[in-house]
Amino acid sequence: MIRIDESKCLKCKACVKDCIVKVLTIGENGFPHVRPEDERFCLNCQHCLAVCPVGAVECHDVTAEKAAPVGPLPTAQTMMNLLCQRRSIRQYKLEDLDSETMDALVKSLAWTPTGCNDHRLFFAVVRRRTEMDFFRDKMVKSMQFLVKTGIMRLLYPNFKRYKDDIMAGEDIIFRNAPHMVVACTPKNAPCKEADPWIALSYFDVMAQSLGVGTCWCGFGVYAFKFVKALRERIGLPNGYKVGAVMLFGWPDVEYKRQTAPKQFQMKLL
Repeated sequence: MIRIDESKCLKCKACVKDCIVKVLTIGENGFPHVRPEDERFCLNCQHCLAVCPVGAVECHDVTAEKAAPVGPLPTAQTMMNLLCQRRSIRQYKLEDLDSETMDALVKSLAWTPTGCNDHRLFFAVVRRRTEMDFFRDKMVKSMQFLVKTGIMRLLYPNFKRYKDDIMAGEDIIFRNAPHMVVACTPKNAPCKEADPWIALSYFDVMAQSLGVGTCWCGFGVYAFKFVKALRERIGLPNGYKVGAVMLFGWPDVEYKRQTAPKQFQMKLL
């Protein structure tokens, strides 16, 4: 539901121009409005709320007073430093993040963009290192079983390089990380493949800004796919699937310089 405070509205049409699904139109009195039959098409993207210069728009019970004003952004050089210095962390301190840092990371998940603004993403965030022990234990036992039965050879033919570590009980999936975030989407979401990766990419950038190390965990996605106990532990809703997994925690390694990666193939038009 979109409401316009006509006592504030300047009739500038900024909200109408920025409405991607065109549910906002100009009424006979010159004020923006939404026809009742068009309300169901609103994506609740809140662009109309954000673009209004005088805060005259209320979108789905969110008023200008409930939304923070725009703030300062990192400089281009600061942002470039973050991107260049970001490393995948596989060495973590054996301690939990403090609650303030964890809360900031969890809060940031609300601002991830999704296809068609489909806000049905489900996140499972492991906030305690002791809770991660459950996932580690289940995966070590599951992988040892797969190796002993020969199934591992069918699932992952190159497993032999990890065989000794698996049988020794090493945590080769979750890398002894103290925390993990799992992004899940409904199987009928319009962008079910992309949304989890986009969400955790945003989470990744936020983590770097806080000095928190991260690592994409592709094997973790397969772990949730094949081990039912893991899906049950995070309370995966019916009709959802795990799309992306990221490990995180305080790094136990310090890098002294950036890398010099080979540039990707590119064509500038």
